[in-house]
Amino acid sequence: MKRISVVVLCLFFGMLFFLSAGEAAVIGKDWQYLTEDSEGKWKYFDFGRFQSPIPGDKHEVWLEVPLLPTEPQKNTLLFSTDGQAVEVFVEGSKIYSDGDFSARFLGHGRKWHLMELPYVPHQTMLLFHFYADHSHQLGVFKNFIVDSQEAQAKRIFSMDFPYVISLPVAVLLAMITLMYVFNRAAHRWLNIKLILLMTIIGIWTVSLSNVKQLLWDAPVVWRFLENFLCYLLPVVANSLMAEILEADLRPAINRTVVGYAGLAGVALLLEFTGHDGLLVCRQLLYGSLLCLQALVFHSMWESIRRGNTYAKFALVPMVVMAVLGLLDGVLLYTRFWNWHFYLLPLGIYACTTFVICMVREQIVRERELEAHAEELTAEIAATMARAEMDELTGCRNRGAFEDFIRQKITAGKKFSLIMLDIDYFKDVNDTYGHEAGDRVLGQFAELVRSQMTEKQEFFRWGGEEFVIYCPKYDVKQACVLADTIRHQVEVHPFFRHRQLTVSAGVAQWHADTDSQVGIFRRMDDALYKAKCNGRNQVAVE
Repeated sequence: MKRISVVVLCLFFGMLFFLSAGEAAVIGKDWQYLTEDSEGKWKYFDFGRFQSPIPGDKHEVWLEVPLLPTEPQKNTLLFSTDGQAVEVFVEGSKIYSDGDFSARFLGHGRKWHLMELPYVPHQTMLLFHFYADHSHQLGVFKNFIVDSQEAQAKRIFSMDFPYVISLPVAVLLAMITLMYVFNRAAHRWLNIKLILLMTIIGIWTVSLSNVKQLLWDAPVVWRFLENFLCYLLPVVANSLMAEILEADLRPAINRTVVGYAGLAGVALLLEFTGHDGLLVCRQLLYGSLLCLQALVFHSMWESIRRGNTYAKFALVPMVVMAVLGLLDGVLLYTRFWNWHFYLLPLGIYACTTFVICMVREQIVRERELEAHAEELTAEIAATMARAEMDELTGCRNRGAFEDFIRQKITAGKKFSLIMLDIDYFKDVNDTYGHEAGDRVLGQFAELVRSQMTEKQEFFRWGGEEFVIYCPKYDVKQACVLADTIRHQVEVHPFFRHRQLTVSAGVAQWHADTDSQVGIFRRMDDALYKAKCNGRNQVAVE
């Protein structure tokens, strides 16, 4: 980042050196003006002042200046006006005109003018006719340079250097944040306001550039955007800070937002009523920056002391942009450069660290929340699994079986059910006690599981009754499995002097002609048949 800053500064000052060199001395310095109440007498005109040197409330003036013999290769005149219509004459012939010499809503806007001067072999007079929307603009024009057409074109494009290197960064940051808004729900308002700030900076940067006149020659629109967006920038930037800071620090930030918004409203009202409010109130805006931003920085510093990461990331960009904004105001009103340009768009580079760190912080935080959510989901799943599990046998319980079989019936695939019932289990409990009965149930469950495949499911229906789900099995295959389990139970040494047996009932799902109640009834009837026929056997529906 430091290397990039050095390169940018070197190019920037190199551009200034280029712009200060190569002006052709074909225009004299003896400027004079004539107004309707000058009684035909030309008066001295103080050229180059920030405010109009013409006294009184006037809107129209004639200016003249000696034009020395021009060089053929340096015969192109460049100058810029704000809120004025202009006509240019050489030896009585009009060589250029722009705008209407009458009042317009929102004025004539800011515009640069480029014209080719005719060849004159001797000294003559260059005559300008100006109409101004407001008296303080009358006769004020800047960047008055005569040079070659190629040099003038380079001069126009070179002055866009701060904007050319700033605009793509603003667009990129807005797109990054926009992608984040669509993919992440957290901090939505913070991200939306950040996108709005980047958008305003981008539009404002375009309105400041000189190239925009070649793309769309609408000086009134561009001048309005250039001046009005200056007021919106602190409103949106400080509103963004309100999203970052703690709740008890937000009222101070909100008051500054209201202050800036109120000033913008007053300027806009004066502008629409024909008083050039957006320009007149600019001095108030720069003065407000000193006072209001001091309150904002105090709140941000307090938030940083509390450990607010976002406030720490935002402090440097806010300070940089405030300093550049104040510097723009100083340079604008002191006319430090002949062709004024704004430094504030360069502050977008300070915003890159904030945007990158903010997005990174949000991603890290959301990953932590997602990890926590996954842990909670796993805990809930484990809790639900424990609620469905029979701790004594390790089988899923009857409630789990009913939900499970409902899903399988909905799926419509082939399956069979086996219901097992340990014979005379009540006698086991009465004779050996319930602890021995529990051991029998545990051993029985393990024995049955040893005969099952991975895709088969084992449930405890209740007491000494169990159910096996056999996917893709018909009734014959299920009978084979049930009989194998019956035989293994018969030979298993549960007790030294007592043999245990099991009875089984088998039923098959008959698809569209069947129902959950129907297969349960047939399975239970088959088990009842096995018990009635002497137990220790398998019966089929």
